[in-house]
Amino acid sequence: MYAKYLGQLDRDDPLHEILAFRAFPDIKNPVFHVDRMSCNHLVYRYSEEKSRVSVVGKFFDLQERNEEKLSRIKGEYLNLLLLRDLGFNDQPFYVVKPLCREDRIGLALVEEFVKGKDLDHYLRNAVYRGKRHELKRSLSRLASFLHTLHSRTWGKENADIGAIDRYFLKIVKKLQRQQLISQDSARDYLNLRDRWLRRSFMAAEEVIVHGDATPTNFVFSNSDNVAAIDLERMKKSDKVFDIGMVCGELKHSFLWRTGDPYAAEPFIRHFLKKYTGNFPSPMNAFREITRRLPFYMALTEMRIARNDWLDWGYRKRIVWEAHECLRWGLRQ
Repeated sequence: MYAKYLGQLDRDDPLHEILAFRAFPDIKNPVFHVDRMSCNHLVYRYSEEKSRVSVVGKFFDLQERNEEKLSRIKGEYLNLLLLRDLGFNDQPFYVVKPLCREDRIGLALVEEFVKGKDLDHYLRNAVYRGKRHELKRSLSRLASFLHTLHSRTWGKENADIGAIDRYFLKIVKKLQRQQLISQDSARDYLNLRDRWLRRSFMAAEEVIVHGDATPTNFVFSNSDNVAAIDLERMKKSDKVFDIGMVCGELKHSFLWRTGDPYAAEPFIRHFLKKYTGNFPSPMNAFREITRRLPFYMALTEMRIARNDWLDWGYRKRIVWEAHECLRWGLRQ
């Protein structure tokens, strides 16, 4: 986890008063130590010196003109309240507790800081230290968490295929701007998208999905608890949006660290079996989900390829893996 210590929060900073009265009302004259938690986003941890309790503050740029991005960042506070009202406010499955917000200083959210190990910790240990059992155990807990989230929020309407269509197009355009794919390749990806979205089995009931089910967004304590963080991309969609993202991230994590495109397969199968095992008919659920899975795994791989901190050759490789996944899935 990235963390850079920045020093103490100045008492004259308006944030000091907000944290003191809204997040730490029982502490007299609190002192806050500040760590920046992200290289790319305005996310900070504030650790109160006396109580040794930490909270996380997330900010938006007051000059931001992208209304979609602004709405998404500001919306996380309400997303957390919604899920906690649906029962995700206690162990073993919960989302972090939102404490306050203050738009006038660009403070989108203050939330509790959750201690524990994220999924990426278990992925690294599985690859480098051979702790495969620990990874499978964390994937089992994550599968149960996601099934609980999806089943509690099952809707009567079908998920909006148009939204998936537009998101796919957005990613393709970004890859083309980054010169990871050519104009001809972009047309090929969009043709594959259209072929997928015309298939009748792509219609699915909408549920609330996490929307950013990456390995760093799920924290595991030493018991069986799972806490979800970073819910600004939460939305209604096909449940396989989340499932495909987890599977795509597993494929990437092993491919990136080992170079073996098949190394993640045992863990993907384990995760899918644990997730579908929660349904009344696990075999039917497995068949239904795995028909749509290649599309959402490929979408995730394309999404990952946008990250310019990854090696250029690897980014080209994972874009190609996404293309092959789309092609292979259409043959099934």
